[in-house]
Amino acid sequence: MALLVIEKGNNLDIGKQFNLQGNIVIIGRAAADNNPEIAIHDDYISRRHAEISYQQDGFMLRDLGSKNGTALDGQRLIAEQLYKLKNDAIVGLGITPIGTRVNLRFKQSSTTATIRVNIVDESPFCNWLVINEDRKEVWVDGKSITLAKKEFSILLLLYKRYGKICSRDDIIANVWPETRDPGAVSDASIDQLIYRLRGKIELDTSKPSRLLSKKGFGLILS
Repeated sequence: MALLVIEKGNNLDIGKQFNLQGNIVIIGRAAADNNPEIAIHDDYISRRHAEISYQQDGFMLRDLGSKNGTALDGQRLIAEQLYKLKNDAIVGLGITPIGTRVNLRFKQSSTTATIRVNIVDESPFCNWLVINEDRKEVWVDGKSITLAKKEFSILLLLYKRYGKICSRDDIIANVWPETRDPGAVSDASIDQLIYRLRGKIELDTSKPSRLLSKKGFGLILS
């Protein structure tokens, strides 16, 4: 199968994933009277900005004469020409002097079928956070952040269980897998880890709204 993952752009879009399993997929600006298969909430994106088609050589990208252009791995495309997509390629939409407004990562497995396109994990998917587990990369509100190993581990656990409470035992098992005695990990160690992580992901650390503590139960990502 093949996927497009929105890694940079409007908070309404970040984190959305789309199965690319169709003959032609249009990417365009979201509007009440415009309904492309992949709708992007950004005024820099044209109504019919780009398309992805499946051909004998694989998935191909084409800019449809968009106003602000399309890039593939940082290189601007010539309108109406076809460019082959490779696994982990970055499709950039809306080119500005400081970079593209929207980035979508193309992911493809070795077994691709050709059926229709549909959205995967849109809601209640965490729309402010994107994690690439293989590359150990994290984006918050479209910006890359750097995490220590245990910060990454706890955030990844909460991300995979988004909207569900993770208990103290869940956290210890995933963040401190080397310990044989869960009691050896103090509450203070967990609290310090949470404090540091909130400093990197919260909009206001004095009023956490993303990483929440449920007294007596555990943590939940919101």
